[in-house]
Amino acid sequence: MPTVLSVTLALGAYQLAKHGAIVARMSAVEEMAGMDILCSDKTGTLTLNKLSIDLSASFPMGGTDVNTLVKYGALSADVGSEEAIDVVLHNTYPDPDGLWKGYRRLKFIPFNPNDKFTMAVIEDERTGQVFRLMKGAPQVVLKRAYDFAEIHAPVEQKIIEYANRGYRALGFGIASGAGAADAPGTKWEFLGLLPLFDPPRHDTAETIERCLEKGISVKMVTGDQQLIGKETARQLGMGTNIHKIEVLLHAKAGTGLVEGHSNVDELVEGADGFAEVFPEHKFEIVRILQDRNHMVGMTGDGVNDAPALKKADVGIAVHGATEAARGAADIVLTEPGLSVIVEAVIGARKIFQRMTTYAKYTVAMTFRICFTFGILTIAYNWYFPTILIVLLAVFNDGAMIALSKDRVQPSPMPNSWRLRDIFIIGIVYGLYLTISTWVLYHVASHGIFFQRDVHMFSLNVTPGELIPFCTQLLAQRGITNVNAPMSSYAAQLGQQYATVTDTALSQCMVEQRYVRGAQLRALIYNQVSVSGQALVFVVRTARHSFLDRAGGMTYLAFFAAQVASTLIAAFGFNGYDPPAEGITNCQLCVDSTFNYPHFWPSRTVPIASTESVYTASVIGCTYWIVVAWIWSIIWYMALDPIKWLLMWLLNEEGWRDKHIIRDHLTRRRRHPAKTGEEHYVQVGAAAANHLNPMGRASLQKVDPHTLSRASVIKIETGPQGLRRVSAGPYRLSLEAQQQQFGNLAPGATLANPHPIRRVSLTGRGSFSGEVPNATSRRGSMESVGGHPYRRGSAESIGMRGSSERAGLQMGQAAGHGPSQNGATQKPAGGV
Repeated sequence: MPTVLSVTLALGAYQLAKHGAIVARMSAVEEMAGMDILCSDKTGTLTLNKLSIDLSASFPMGGTDVNTLVKYGALSADVGSEEAIDVVLHNTYPDPDGLWKGYRRLKFIPFNPNDKFTMAVIEDERTGQVFRLMKGAPQVVLKRAYDFAEIHAPVEQKIIEYANRGYRALGFGIASGAGAADAPGTKWEFLGLLPLFDPPRHDTAETIERCLEKGISVKMVTGDQQLIGKETARQLGMGTNIHKIEVLLHAKAGTGLVEGHSNVDELVEGADGFAEVFPEHKFEIVRILQDRNHMVGMTGDGVNDAPALKKADVGIAVHGATEAARGAADIVLTEPGLSVIVEAVIGARKIFQRMTTYAKYTVAMTFRICFTFGILTIAYNWYFPTILIVLLAVFNDGAMIALSKDRVQPSPMPNSWRLRDIFIIGIVYGLYLTISTWVLYHVASHGIFFQRDVHMFSLNVTPGELIPFCTQLLAQRGITNVNAPMSSYAAQLGQQYATVTDTALSQCMVEQRYVRGAQLRALIYNQVSVSGQALVFVVRTARHSFLDRAGGMTYLAFFAAQVASTLIAAFGFNGYDPPAEGITNCQLCVDSTFNYPHFWPSRTVPIASTESVYTASVIGCTYWIVVAWIWSIIWYMALDPIKWLLMWLLNEEGWRDKHIIRDHLTRRRRHPAKTGEEHYVQVGAAAANHLNPMGRASLQKVDPHTLSRASVIKIETGPQGLRRVSAGPYRLSLEAQQQQFGNLAPGATLANPHPIRRVSLTGRGSFSGEVPNATSRRGSMESVGGHPYRRGSAESIGMRGSSERAGLQMGQAAGHGPSQNGATQKPAGGV
């Protein structure tokens, strides 16, 4: 087993390297297969890390204009470091080649995640003036401004605006003189903000969806602002429950928890990510998730990420990571993006599936060998030769090495070594195959089915079969007194019988038991070999073994091993191991058709009343190998149903919960804007819609073109405004409707018993009544009280309810008949 598992891991690691994932620690392959949470950085992993600057949205301060701000940004950049921000600042300047004419850099302090700024000391060679340029996180630069109290409000508002648009704000400051950033007497002037846009990778949304399908929850752990993280998560279809890291720190300190969470661990487990994170916080996040029994993967690229990478079950150094990060990681990626990680997970699960297949097979075969030959030895005093046991092990283990390259389907959920289940499965399979072998042995050695109905030579070794046969055989040899000493018939049968002192009948029965037993061993060996190794096709897949194609090497190994075992069973070993006390050229060792066995030229048999009668020799069973194959195939048919029953009982791969898992994953990956799933939020300063579920006024609203699109739905209003129409599966009478919902228009009826989910109030006309603070989403409606309404963004209306559609059907008497073009108005879909 260690050899096969090591070969499987090694070949699997080789395949992972082809996909751009270099395995630094072999056991990490197993852990990656079981990973159920991936904590991913945003920049460079979820996004392209190809920055651009939107100059039209720049925000210069004081007397600085856009061109000057861009120039100072380029001067503050260190292009030699090849940092993405420095490169884009340098390239954005209109004349990058002539930038340093007249300027000289005296000193440069690079970025570090604790200070979150860089600083360059520049000398103007024309005037001799020395000044410092700082760029970095806008809050960090802004706090050092001498006029912070006067300018922080508009700057922070602009930062929030950038974040809501998915832009990263980059702040710039200038101070005269050289020295440290916080040197005494330093007066920093805030120059302004430049918006940086880092677009998501084109394949990231699909990759995250694939992660969810594989049972892996992706948590964004980023140093950027919370709003930037949420906007990026929204664009990628991720969850937007992203907290600032200070929320976690306050929760740990006992100064407050987010509503709905009872403890810190639950907060971290339920979050979709954390923003404004420092490297040391990543370590704490990993530790908390591990304490919740999760297998955690963590991505990182910097020196400070090394502790978190080392702590994680699967530390992943992304493309371009530092040497320190690579040294601490278990997996090193040679290609950028999250898709490489998903491919590595799929590859790891395939490797794990191969190892699990071999483990189940090995345990089952071990129990099967022990049960089968233990029962036959104890119950029937029948022995199996050691050489055949060795051949079983050699052929099976040799062939199982092919499993390291088997064609497998990765598990839909994270893997783990469930040893209890593996042993239960092995015992059940072992017992089933033991029963199949025992039934074959009993039918062949104690029955007459094959002799009577199939017309094969008999392998029956019971006295009831042997005594009549030997009496008939001895009579054919001219021996009428079967109880006379065998030595007295040496002249008739040969001088080899002169030393036999037992009766003729006893010697005949010994020879018959020996020959039939030796042929029975060849038959049982063939059946055990075929049925045992065929089990691998069952345990390797959750589908029907006939419908799931295995790898070519697996088929080749199986057929090669079984051709060899079949030939051994058919031809035997010329009676090996021969009896120590025996006679050659036997005359009473014919089969039930009175022919001498084939492929047994020595014809050596034991002498009666000696220990040699228990010799476990092997003689070829010839065409009985057909019985072995057919018997194995018949019993093989029930292995797949047994497998499915075991998977259901043990809930293997979530077998019992498949519908639950499917619904969960489908629900997680559906985009609210496409499926109509509701975000239940309180409407505040702005309209809540699928782009702004929190109703923040700072978020961009839906463009006018979107607001102008129209669709149709009919509703009715009462004194209380828009109300839930009916909760029952029946149509109320008009009197009941008026009593419960107020005065409806004459002829109006309630068409749908389900609650209204979302509608729009934007458009022409007005409503009577008042709609209090309620929850809603984007929707549409038309024709209220005879007034057509246009589709628009959601306002303060709607009721929380199920995802079923709802509407009101208005009668002709209400005056809500055909529309202007003559077509009857119907409730709009997708509401």
